[in-house]
Amino acid sequence: MPKRPKKDEVQTAATGQYVYDFKQAERILQALDFLRKEAVATRIPEIVTMVDSTFQLMLTSYYCILRYEMKDLPPSDQGLQ
Repeated sequence: MPKRPKKDEVQTAATGQYVYDFKQAERILQALDFLRKEAVATRIPEIVTMVDSTFQLMLTSYYCILRYEMKDLPPSDQGLQ
């Protein structure tokens, strides 16, 4: 199992073994959301299910990573007061 990423490795367009590019993930989510809307327009249930499932998996993964990375932030950085 891979090691957890270090906090200082998480940045936009970063490179390295355990680094997340959140901007790219957001672009992928936007593209999948567009594809999901287009899939609904096709009215083919198999395509809608496939694209929607992919979108939901990516969205869940994205928010799990965000939640993991935000747990180390001080409360003032999380919008909590």
